[in-house]
Amino acid sequence: MPRIPSVTREDLSSDDQAYYDQIVEKRGRAAGPYGVMLHSPKLAGRMGATGSYLRFECEIENILKEVVIMTTTREARAQYAFTAHERLAREAGVSEATIKAITDGTAPVGLSGDEALLVNYTQELLRNHSVSSSAFDAVKDRFGEQGIIDITGLIGHYLSVSQFLNAFEVELPEGMTPVLPV
Repeated sequence: MPRIPSVTREDLSSDDQAYYDQIVEKRGRAAGPYGVMLHSPKLAGRMGATGSYLRFECEIENILKEVVIMTTTREARAQYAFTAHERLAREAGVSEATIKAITDGTAPVGLSGDEALLVNYTQELLRNHSVSSSAFDAVKDRFGEQGIIDITGLIGHYLSVSQFLNAFEVELPEGMTPVLPV
């Protein structure tokens, strides 16, 4: 059971319902981390706007965004986000071998190209709280300055989302099977 119940639209003041509506407009529902975040509607709105930019608008390919998101949520041990994004990663075209390597924690071994580059960068940042010059330069050279900013923003955003999910013990929706090894 989550530590704080999810907020429904009816729980919010008429002014704050706009934040709820903004989240639903992009995601189709206000569940998971946003259900909890909506206890602070302005925070939820701002997090939702940041997440919308990173997931739906920034110029990094969807397949690579999902590799970064899966790696981030794996490192953060966020079952809800990892499980949700495993499906989204498949839909974006991430290979079964890459999904398995990230799930099992063996990545970047066995990966190549952009996937290996981004898994390594993400793991270095989250495990060491810093990034080596070689990892930084490789990502910057490949994706440019805006690209490395957006990739780092994606990592930071999903780390924050993961912390909300973990702190508030947000459970998977009924019928969704957890895929992250505990």
